[in-house]
Amino acid sequence: LYVPLAYAGSALLGLPGVWWAAFIGNALTGVIGVLARPSLESWKMKQVAQAAMRMPKAETESEEYWVRRVIEGAFEQVEDAADVGSSVHAALEAGVAGDAYDEARWGVYVRPVLDGIAGRGLAVTAREKTLVNASHGFAGTADLFFTWPDGAPGILDYKTKRTRPGEKVEAYDEHRLQLAAYAATEYGDAYIGRVRAVNVFVSSTEPGRVEWVHHGDLTPDWSAFRLLCGLWRHLKGYDPRCAGN
Repeated sequence: LYVPLAYAGSALLGLPGVWWAAFIGNALTGVIGVLARPSLESWKMKQVAQAAMRMPKAETESEEYWVRRVIEGAFEQVEDAADVGSSVHAALEAGVAGDAYDEARWGVYVRPVLDGIAGRGLAVTAREKTLVNASHGFAGTADLFFTWPDGAPGILDYKTKRTRPGEKVEAYDEHRLQLAAYAATEYGDAYIGRVRAVNVFVSSTEPGRVEWVHHGDLTPDWSAFRLLCGLWRHLKGYDPRCAGN
């Protein structure tokens, strides 16, 4: 039997507002943000270079204005993708809960995920759960907790992703770190090695394509994430665990 820890979730809503806000202010994604991601930085540079080729400098514009225009143009697609991702995520949240959503618009993304959950016999135990880790000073919202058919605890996180036909979809280190942090907070350190975690990638460019990426033992990732928490506190010069003291 796996019982969620008392401090993980809405139980903290009864604690002092300043203390609660301090943890919410240190989002889990902020902790992961201190991690260097060379592949992401390389991708950003490529987008800017390609945008500069598409948007040559006009004789009448200053270099400063042109540079700003190129950078903004380079990441317009990212903003568009974020909008689609937010909409798909909201539809998934509604679909899993059994609530109404715009099936005509988003059903092609949602139905394969719902079929995958049902086909694997996953018993959902919590959706969009706010988690606060009092020991390490971070908070976040997990997409889905569930139990596998054999009783093992599980966690699932949705991601929208631009894909290409035939291209393999893989999870990154930060995806495992995120799942490990949520799983340890929900189930406790003693069970982290037993949690079976999954990233479900929903393609935004190939409607209907959904890839389930399963992860192994998250214990090393949870150890790494705790180190990142310490680094975050060092860089920020702030410890949310001490707020209100």
